[in-house]
Amino acid sequence: MKLALLVAVLPAFSAFAVDSDKSNRSLPPAANRKVEFISEIYPIFHAACIPCHGPEKQKGKYRMDTREGAFKLTSDHGPAIAPKESAKSAIVLMMAGQIDEMLMPPPGGKPGESDPLTAEQIGLIRAWIDQGAEWPGGPISLQRKPIGFAAHIQPVLKQFCSECHSGASGQGGFQVDSLASVLRGGENYGKAVIPKDPGHSPLLTIVGGKDEDIPKPEKHRLPDKTVELIREWIQSGAPE
Repeated sequence: MKLALLVAVLPAFSAFAVDSDKSNRSLPPAANRKVEFISEIYPIFHAACIPCHGPEKQKGKYRMDTREGAFKLTSDHGPAIAPKESAKSAIVLMMAGQIDEMLMPPPGGKPGESDPLTAEQIGLIRAWIDQGAEWPGGPISLQRKPIGFAAHIQPVLKQFCSECHSGASGQGGFQVDSLASVLRGGENYGKAVIPKDPGHSPLLTIVGGKDEDIPKPEKHRLPDKTVELIREWIQSGAPE
């Protein structure tokens, strides 16, 4: 995550506090459950932030692979991470696009740098911060929970696809409301997902923007990281 402007000269913190109070109304809500740092939060940081703010690069003199670096107090936006106060944490405001021209990760053409975090991901980070922002000491080994439909796939399908593919009126007879409906597929393709066979799963072709048999295939293309998540889910057997 690119935080090169984190220490740029901007209005004083008091002005920031007023502006952030106004913008907090549109922040994604915090997840309503206990959140685990190593299995849920650190993987997000590892994928979206550490490439630009880790051991090899520290853009903006900010580093997120260590607790000391991640909890840095910025000169213009308050604490990067304020335990128990996610709405006052600079990284949350940046991830949610609440600070002008400082959306993080920043939009751009480089792979991995242009995909914004989802509302669900920001909600997890907010919950972790509100719960005290616990960060264990010592080196952290990247851990990731097995990819499941309810926890990982349904939220992104709901975000990107439910407008056209939900309920009885789902276009093409395809619905993303449940695992059963996704596995059942639709009228045009039959089964959209072939567990353990992403290469023959039409859903992956569609969300990759590669299905030339549908109008405007690029409109169906999802962010690269989301496509890869769906691919991994299918490869693992498309579990619940």
